Amino acid sequence: MPENDSCDGHSSNGGYNISGSGGMGGLWDPKYWLPRDVGWEDLPINFYDLIYPIYFAIPILIFRVLLESFVGFGVGCLLGVVPREELSARIKNHLCGGFARYTRSKRVLECMFRFVTYSMLFSYGYFVLSDKSWFADVKNCWIGFPFHKIENSVWWYYMLETGFYYALFFGSVFDVKRSDFWQLVLHHVITIMLLSVSWTINFVRIGTLVLICHDISDIILEAGKLVRYYGSPSFITNCFFFAFLISWFVTRLGYFPFVLLRSGLFEAADLIQPDYKILNLYQVPHIPRVIILMLLCLLVLHVFWTVIIMKIVIRSITVGEAADVRSESEEEDNFDPSNRQKLLKTRKERNAAVSNKKGQ
Repeated sequence: MPENDSCDGHSSNGGYNISGSGGMGGLWDPKYWLPRDVGWEDLPINFYDLIYPIYFAIPILIFRVLLESFVGFGVGCLLGVVPREELSARIKNHLCGGFARYTRSKRVLECMFRFVTYSMLFSYGYFVLSDKSWFADVKNCWIGFPFHKIENSVWWYYMLETGFYYALFFGSVFDVKRSDFWQLVLHHVITIMLLSVSWTINFVRIGTLVLICHDISDIILEAGKLVRYYGSPSFITNCFFFAFLISWFVTRLGYFPFVLLRSGLFEAADLIQPDYKILNLYQVPHIPRVIILMLLCLLVLHVFWTVIIMKIVIRSITVGEAADVRSESEEEDNFDPSNRQKLLKTRKERNAAVSNKKGQ
């Protein structure tokens, strides 16, 4: 962990050497990672701090189970969704492994956990970054790189966010499987890799901006799902959805590609190493290109989800209510797990009947 925020120069954790005892050759040769004439010993961050997010993922997962058990079912009881006489039994069942089983309440509890966690991380992130120079001007992510000192608050924000994505990745094993499940897992993997590589070369400032701009739309999305799952009028659900729609286009398809990614492609090199050409694949260092590639992969996933969002827009216009088209069917939310096979059979029979009618 970094020293006190008021310290000058490199923290005591700087000056690490990850090249091993075999010298500076091979994969960890700084020429592949860092600007010219900069060595690992010059960085004011500690590569081995990347173990902390894995540690943090464990209490985050425990927090998830406790939050879903006590707060989730408790709120459900207050809203009349969970019968009061079943409250204790449902909490006990969830604590004893129910969190890993498919239940009618699982979608709601997952949304609640993500909503609460995204809100907490975004609030802390805004508190940490609001007075930072790079929050207002992205060029300050590159000026003085790679010698940016990491303050305690930034360290905690970065590590907690990375730990949260580890928790999402680990938790995906027992999450509800939607049609975009593997794309979501890929998103978690890319994000963890991006944060880890960014930390390694001290691209922390740009990493914090990527994190905070992603959290905004996720908060509104999960809030809208909760409102819908608890049976609010379609007008309220649609208001949340269109608020999410605006935030998505502003942050994921606006700020992310046209401010952050554009700055990384066209401004970073001039401010760090003027003779560096991002498109010259033979010029070192190579790792900044890897980071740009991962950011582009995130953008591709954003476009993929934008297609899904536009399907929801069409549905809301034609049907009158926004719904998550990633689910196999909205009917599925209203059925017990024991009825899933019956539901699938009925759906197949219905589709076969429609096909036969078209063939006649």
